[in-house]
Amino acid sequence: MINELKQVGISRRDEITSWAEDNPYMGYNPTEKEIQTFYRSKPWLAVRQQVLNRDNYIDQFELVENDRIIPGNTVHHIIPLRERWDLRADIRNLEVISRSNHNREHPERNGGSVVRTEYETRRRNARLVHAVKIKTNDELI
Repeated sequence: MINELKQVGISRRDEITSWAEDNPYMGYNPTEKEIQTFYRSKPWLAVRQQVLNRDNYIDQFELVENDRIIPGNTVHHIIPLRERWDLRADIRNLEVISRSNHNREHPERNGGSVVRTEYETRRRNARLVHAVKIKTNDELI
């Protein structure tokens, strides 16, 4: 059963990244206010609930990467919202992950180091130009 669930998660990621590569985005950079308004909107809350139900509240990152089933209640954009505003409510671009894995996916939110693997780069449909290690305040002393 884990293998079947894992394959569904892998297929979903591959499908959206492939689609995004074939359909380039001309770009729109939403403001922070627009992003926060979107996250409080009825359309977002409805699609969020659909994704939670579809993924059975199972952390898809943990399932695919570590063959483990753990609960998740955060809906994550596979291709980041700021990179593809047009996919903000596209159910194909959303997956359930746990809060701790969401923080790993967004190191800029918790002050950790940024290390982009080939998988993460492909997954985000971005071209990696520079990799930067960001140190926490403890490491600077």
